[in-house]
Amino acid sequence: MSISITKRGALLALLVLNVVVRPGSCLPSSSSRGGGTRTTTTPGLVVLVVSAVSFASTMLSEVVAAPNDVDDDSSARECAGPGTCVVDGEGGGDDGIIAAGDATGVGLGADDAIPSTPTRYAVNGDRLITAEELSLHTTTESRIWLSILGRVYDVTDGEDFYGALKGGYKFYAGRDASPCFSTGHNTPEGAEERMEEWEVKKQLGVYEWAIFYEKHEKYQFLGVLVGSRYYDVDGNETELRKTIVEKCSEAKKIADEEKERKKLERMAAREARKLKLKK
Repeated sequence: MSISITKRGALLALLVLNVVVRPGSCLPSSSSRGGGTRTTTTPGLVVLVVSAVSFASTMLSEVVAAPNDVDDDSSARECAGPGTCVVDGEGGGDDGIIAAGDATGVGLGADDAIPSTPTRYAVNGDRLITAEELSLHTTTESRIWLSILGRVYDVTDGEDFYGALKGGYKFYAGRDASPCFSTGHNTPEGAEERMEEWEVKKQLGVYEWAIFYEKHEKYQFLGVLVGSRYYDVDGNETELRKTIVEKCSEAKKIADEEKERKKLERMAAREARKLKLKK
């Protein structure tokens, strides 16, 4: 907390008054002539006193009228949620929401943290992430995000795979390239392929990658990609995603059962060979 210029001015004025009019000062001037005593007043000192009184009065009135000057802006800013702060109705919207860490609303430089956007959530609590916001996260400094079937994950711990400099999967960072997980066509055109036109077996390749990210011990689920083919602007799952997930879930169940059946058959065959050798 600091004292404002107005307050310092008032204190200075009071100090001047204290020096000029304190007892024993040179304001009244006494002289003896003959047997009597005569008191005289120096005009310059009168002017000084009047000026000091006026200045002190003005400064004090401004101190009373002025608000408390406090440099601690914690009282003026109240965080409303992750990545957002409210500043008395000012900022980037009707709700007074502006980027956290930037109370002036001025964008940050390229070497600083990337600009934040007001964070929104769906009814079920999922964070709503736009394609624009997703595209900003492609480096370790900004955190590396990717989306698959409209679900966004922080994969910064996999920098060796997704990093812009050396990652073999760097194409996937900052976008939803779901079809590419099955085709390997890592191009903007490949990312736009229409999965609904595929056979379920081909879709299953994408679905299994989605499960991989969902269950990964280090990659963190962040939210859903709104306005995409998989989630609408309010974060509701689209019919396309529901259909893909439903079909692939059933196909995976059948595939897993078949895999388990073959595994048991191999184990049984091995045991049979062992028994045959013992004979």
